[in-house]
This record gives sequence, C-alpha cells and structure tokens, in this order.
Amino acid sequence: VLIILAACAQQAVSLIPEEWSDRGTVRIYEVFGMDCPGCHGGIEKQVNLLEGVIDSRADWTTKKVAILVDSSANITDADIHAAIERANFTPGKRLQ
Repeated sequence: VLIILAACAQQAVSLIPEEWSDRGTVRIYEVFGMDCPGCHGGIEKQVNLLEGVIDSRADWTTKKVAILVDSSANITDADIHAAIERANFTPGKRLQ
C-alpha cells in the first residue's frame, strides 16, 4: 500500500501548466476533502463548466486547484466555491 501511495504522489501534476502563459488570469484556491488521485476530475469538471473558465487543474497532494479564467470574464470567488461544492468538496480561501 505504501508503494502505491508513493507512486501516486510522484505523479502529481504541475499546478500551473506552461501553456497557460498569457492566456488569461490564473486563480488558485484551497480545496479540502481531496484524498486520492481520482479526486481532481470532479473538481475540474465542475469548474470547467463555468462560463469564462478556460481550464483548471486540481492537485490532491497540495489540496489546491488552479483555474485559468478569461481576463474579461466576470467570475466571482462565490462562483468558484459553488462549483467546488457541486463536486462534493469544501472550498478554502483564494490563494492567488
């Protein structure tokens, strides 16, 4: 079991991909309740449904989600928090 957990931790994705450069505004939020590699998919799916979100990346090892938002979009922190809650996780504070 420890070997599997160690392997999963080593496969953690970079929170902010290089291809996001100059494509919008990056926001980072804490997310509580992620405890396995499969948790990120539900969060990303719900956040990506928001109009104005270009992409998102959640990372269970850091308990954070990075969201690439169109700079002209009017997305509030409350919108993001609601999307995280729809994925059955608890949103934390905005870090960036």
